[in-house]
Amino acid sequence: MNKDVPCCQADAVRRIKLVPVNGIPTGITMLDEIIAEMKEMNLSSGQQIREALLKKIKVYNYIPKAAEEAYLKAILEMYNKDIS
Repeated sequence: MNKDVPCCQADAVRRIKLVPVNGIPTGITMLDEIIAEMKEMNLSSGQQIREALLKKIKVYNYIPKAAEEAYLKAILEMYNKDIS
């Protein structure tokens, strides 16, 4: 997996994936890279996966505290689709 951080704003924009959060298309930066990294970690429990995903997503994206569960639900759907 390429673990390079975006070199510039233009590169970061190219790494945005639209994910429906509460039915609203929401841009999440670095989602594909983060999902790939999480799969490499081989986390065993659902709680470990949730915590690791949210922590890593917050590195590149602002997620309001009140919306964390909605974001996490949407991100987990993408994660589960990717591993199926």
